[in-house]
Amino acid sequence: MGPVTLFILFLTISYVSILQINSAIAINPSGFSLKIIHSDSKESPLYPGDHLTPEERLQRLVQQSKDRARYVGLQVSSSNKTTNSINPDAISIPVSYEGVGAFYVAEIGIGTFPPPLQSYEKNYLIVDTGSEIVWTQCAGALIKSKYFHQDKPLYPAGNSRTYEPLLCQGHHPLCFPGRCEAGICTYLASYPSTAFSRGVLAKEKFTVNSDETFDIIMGCGFWQNGFEKQSIGSGSKRGKHDLVTGVLGLGSGPRSLTSQLKISTFSHCLKPYSGFFTVPTTYLRFGSDATIGGGLLGASKTPLVAPPTGLGPYLLNLEGISIMGLRIPFLGKSDFEYDRRTGKGGFFIDSATPITVMHRPQYNKVADTLIAYFYAFDIYWIPLLKHGNFKTCFLILNKEIPYPPMTLHFEGADFVLDKPETIFSIGLLDFCLAIIPSDANVNILGAMQQADKKMLYDTSDLTLSFAAEDC
Repeated sequence: MGPVTLFILFLTISYVSILQINSAIAINPSGFSLKIIHSDSKESPLYPGDHLTPEERLQRLVQQSKDRARYVGLQVSSSNKTTNSINPDAISIPVSYEGVGAFYVAEIGIGTFPPPLQSYEKNYLIVDTGSEIVWTQCAGALIKSKYFHQDKPLYPAGNSRTYEPLLCQGHHPLCFPGRCEAGICTYLASYPSTAFSRGVLAKEKFTVNSDETFDIIMGCGFWQNGFEKQSIGSGSKRGKHDLVTGVLGLGSGPRSLTSQLKISTFSHCLKPYSGFFTVPTTYLRFGSDATIGGGLLGASKTPLVAPPTGLGPYLLNLEGISIMGLRIPFLGKSDFEYDRRTGKGGFFIDSATPITVMHRPQYNKVADTLIAYFYAFDIYWIPLLKHGNFKTCFLILNKEIPYPPMTLHFEGADFVLDKPETIFSIGLLDFCLAIIPSDANVNILGAMQQADKKMLYDTSDLTLSFAAEDC
């Protein structure tokens, strides 16, 4: 008998023993708000510490953006590949896990426990808009298991009064065919990196904001691999606490949090970076909590295009870019269209990408336009002046800088970036265009360029609404 089967039998016995007292009823909330914590906030379990300089913090975000772009590109350039077992020998492509989704974390209460214990277990989950499964590391494997390091005990699923393994004979729609062992549904969350999680699916009660509860089909992970090689589970080596226990999938798949709750609208208002990149926390708002200006008054709206493979961020139809109100020539809709035949191109929106990434040919046209614009004010591009992956940089030279606004012309709506800190990385002696050129044919609107905008997604009508707001 293998370790997977023994683990499943353990959970099955635990489930039968508590079945009579489990009376939880799944209630889908009409709306709720979830506090999310930026990785560079001192509240975050992923906070790198005060020892990093502003430049080091910036380059950390740049690296996250590059990794995230690779992650998104790999998702949308291939079909949604799945396997029929929880074999850990899944596809592995080296990508830093910070690019997979370690930008924000959320505190979630899981389970129901009797006194004198706390009524639920607090867990920090990474917020990933590009994946669907919600999972946390679980205790219970009897012979063999593999976990990344966490300072708190593994989730005691067998002790929770509301824990119910998902039985294959029940034919639950989230129990995919061929994903069963010992009569219980299993899952494999395989990321385009060296990281994956595998285990069993179960219904469990989640608690947000201390008092709002609902039932979710979650993954109970007993074999995790590849996370500790980057930032997850390796904090002890740097004298830091390891508080992250899993992933909160908010993608478009059927097992994501929003899909299960049948909530089609969610919004966020991201705060801009300060000079030292210490970022305050913010909120994801779902359902009736997701509003803009009293019924979208003053908001612009553009179509969303569902992820082409069912995974990853949504596509936007970008038709052009303007600098100081003037369209950049030879840069139009065809430059940002997604090619379904090759899986290349497209202009995606993703709050888990810290800084906007742009395919190099399109980036060069934006950069050339800015170089010509600043040249008219005797502000010159210095080719040898670079900050990591920020390639288009200018000296400040003790003069007032006429920073121009940039407008992204989406289908039916203009997205105006009129605050310099949302377009440029501004230092004491120089400033750079804060867009990362990429040789991979993928374009992503990142969080830095979404700052101080209320962004409302409607996945039922497939629209994105946005409005300027002091976040």
